[in-house]
Amino acid sequence: MQDIPLGQIQESKTNPRRQFDQAKLAELADNIRQHGVLQPVLVRPLANCETELYELVAGARRFRASQLAKRETIPATVRELTDAQCLELQLIELSVVRKSFLR
Repeated sequence: MQDIPLGQIQESKTNPRRQFDQAKLAELADNIRQHGVLQPVLVRPLANCETELYELVAGARRFRASQLAKRETIPATVRELTDAQCLELQLIELSVVRKSFLR
């Protein structure tokens, strides 16, 4: 795990999660201002980049809320992943999020 500047992370175009409740993002941003990011996001290095850039695999809400909170960095786990592995993890995260909303 390492702290990565938010500016070096790009949201994934393959993430199936497209809708984010703005009020809940603002609430999470307030929490992040007070306590920091408690769970790291998951990123993978972008290939063919001269600079260190990463693609966000999981943790889009934490990433967006950290931007709202004006943080400079975010804790991240960096893993080498194939496109198929990336999509699989994104679908798993989406499934977990949906199950938590159904409770």
